[in-house]
Amino acid sequence: MPAPLALSRKTVGCAVARHPLATVFVLALVIRLINAALLRGGDAFFAEADALGYWALGAALAKPNSFWATLWSVTDRMPLYPVLLAALYKIFGDLPRAVALLQALIDAGTCTLIAALGALVSPLVGLVAGILAAVSLTLIVFSTQILTDTVFLFFLTAMLLAGARFLRRPTIGLALVTGIAGGLALATRPAVAALLVVAVPVVFAVCVVNRRGLGTSLAAAALFAIAAAAPVAPLLLRNAIAYRSFSLTTQTGAHLAYWIVPLVKERADATPYQATVDRIEARYWQRLQERGANEEANPFRIAELKREVAREEMAKLPLKAFALAWLEGMAINLGAPALIADPRARALPRPSFYNTPGGGLWEKARSYLFADPGLYQLLLIAGLVAMLPFLALEAIGFVMLARTLPWAAAFAAGVIGYFLLVSGPVASAKYRMPMEPVLIVLAAIPLAWLVQRTKPMRVGVT
Repeated sequence: MPAPLALSRKTVGCAVARHPLATVFVLALVIRLINAALLRGGDAFFAEADALGYWALGAALAKPNSFWATLWSVTDRMPLYPVLLAALYKIFGDLPRAVALLQALIDAGTCTLIAALGALVSPLVGLVAGILAAVSLTLIVFSTQILTDTVFLFFLTAMLLAGARFLRRPTIGLALVTGIAGGLALATRPAVAALLVVAVPVVFAVCVVNRRGLGTSLAAAALFAIAAAAPVAPLLLRNAIAYRSFSLTTQTGAHLAYWIVPLVKERADATPYQATVDRIEARYWQRLQERGANEEANPFRIAELKREVAREEMAKLPLKAFALAWLEGMAINLGAPALIADPRARALPRPSFYNTPGGGLWEKARSYLFADPGLYQLLLIAGLVAMLPFLALEAIGFVMLARTLPWAAAFAAGVIGYFLLVSGPVASAKYRMPMEPVLIVLAAIPLAWLVQRTKPMRVGVT
């Protein structure tokens, strides 16, 4: 090897070792900017179904004369992300690529937070985790989409990092920071609500176990709860005053009626997904006509009506069908490759997985992959094969973590288990996003062990 080349590699290696967080941020940002630049046309930023709705909402909020009226009337979305879109729309106009560029910056920050989270295990694990996050297809692909995922993941990862530090050395300050990050994540997406509620007694218990005193423990739990609730307090107040509801959004009714029930029904007796959706929709409209027109004026009453119809349907379904639907959804969410979510892949001819006939996951998957194969199915198979080593690394990393830091393994299992249960049978690579920080750190643990075995390396965290 020529001496200048060897010296260059050594210099780069030393720079990376001295500044791992900065290295991760720059690497992640460059990769995401290149990916965003390679996307052609505005449609590439709207590959997911909800993206157009978010952009339209941001455009409406960008108009001064309709900002408050629009914000007051939005009941099916959390407000933080649409307001961010409105600010970008106001500055750049109808330019969705600007959103992708900002989200590239935010996602690079998330990668840096993931590196810091991994560094709590060891500095080398942090560096490896940061590099894995920088090249993660899941994070890269969804950072270009006009969806809440990237912003939500940033705040969620900040909450996980502050929470993990709190578990190691509980202080009132860390409880406050964890609560603020969690509250901002909640203001972006309501899926984290139950996790924050469960976290309140955990904060108290951790302080007590670490002998922080009863007063300090109560103060830490109270500050966490207040900080987490503060970002959504105006929304809860509006819903209570205007709609007589203490729910955050109206999404639950539609989610139960048009996603959970059809998917569980399909597992129970192989009823096609769309057939159940059509039947529930007909029952909902019939029930709405029976109740009268006043129900239509309150979107939360409509959501409650859909929940009512969904619960009646769910009561008829066997518990085994729920268990199978959830297990299959978990398997897909852990193993679904983000490659097929890329807008260039989604533009290819492809069937609908939910409308593919089959009473079980394997039957549906076989039909989806092999009934009418094309380039999209080939990419899906390649992506599934590529996911296998990462799943193995994550499993090995969890075992290694459980042996050395049981509290950290319990923390990781709790986060992964929570989001798997929340997503349930609704399956897509995007639903792995909230678990990705923890999964990446787990995969980094055995890789860091291999690196350490082959070439010892000193890494600092700056």
